[in-house]
Amino acid sequence: MLSKYGFVVFLFWAGRFLVAESFSTVPTIASIYTPATTTTATTTTTSQLSSSAAAEVETPATDSSSIPPSRFVVQNRFRVKKGREAAFEKRWADRESRLGTLPGFRFFCMLRRVDKETNTCQEDEDNDPNYVSCTVWENFENFQSWRKGDAFKEAHGGGTVKGVISMLAATARNTKGKPKPAYWGGLLPETVEGKPPSDGEGWRTLESDGTKTLPTECFVAMNKFSVMPNMESAFEAKFATRESTLKEFKGFRGFLLLRRDGKKQPGDGGEPDDGYTHSTFSVWDEQANFDEWMASNSKKETKKPPAGGGGGGGGPPSSKGGAKGGPPKIYSQPPKPMFYQGFLLLESKDGV
Repeated sequence: MLSKYGFVVFLFWAGRFLVAESFSTVPTIASIYTPATTTTATTTTTSQLSSSAAAEVETPATDSSSIPPSRFVVQNRFRVKKGREAAFEKRWADRESRLGTLPGFRFFCMLRRVDKETNTCQEDEDNDPNYVSCTVWENFENFQSWRKGDAFKEAHGGGTVKGVISMLAATARNTKGKPKPAYWGGLLPETVEGKPPSDGEGWRTLESDGTKTLPTECFVAMNKFSVMPNMESAFEAKFATRESTLKEFKGFRGFLLLRRDGKKQPGDGGEPDDGYTHSTFSVWDEQANFDEWMASNSKKETKKPPAGGGGGGGGPPSSKGGAKGGPPKIYSQPPKPMFYQGFLLLESKDGV
């Protein structure tokens, strides 16, 4: 039995955990993949990928010179312990949520990071997260409404002491440290009609025994960029003027160019903890669809002379540059491609 003092201490830390979760955790059960890139994003990505109860959150500010966001994307990054992957996934499968019925909801998926060549789960490397929950909202206000409403409490132990205890215990068993949030503005969306649950429920119900990982329902590719200060608008403009063929390919589900929005909470102006300011996000039915699109773009690249500023074929500018008389350097570190298997997929009829 907890002493009175011990119980007060527990409630204090449990409250802090829920506050952190309110800013970092994405809806509930669905999984989210990180998609590939746009044609432009993809073009550059092609070469890059082939090589290798809280205070009010202010509405995120937007730079008048940048592309206005069309979506608000919330990701929660986890470092799951080796051997605890299936148990971690079961916790998500067992959650209750009305996410898919909420105003402004577009897409949710839980992402399991994989090695693209071997198609096997990838352990965390250099403290990189190996699981990511991802939710796409129409706007920041929709996310705020969910965070403050009953649906958030239901998805986090029902708001009861017993539910919070269970959630904290599972976090300690399955993950290394607390999850880290990442907020993004979703730019230049390309999407197809979504497939919401036929039963009208706002949640995917999947049985899990905690010994086997959940079946893959989509493939997500992300190429992350660390754009130099004052180069963000030029970088985004390169994507905006690209000629995209994504919708022409079988299995394409949606694309967004993501712009990082705050560190600990939206709009706080903090530098990203991982240094990445932008990312492509593309969702496909399966990896083979993504590979086919990549192969097509590779062929186009070999037939074209390099585009001005690098990147080829109208893709993002090259990371090279900065020499006297040459184009300015645009990246502070090389882009990093990441691939995911998506499970617990949940989407609206409007798709990503």
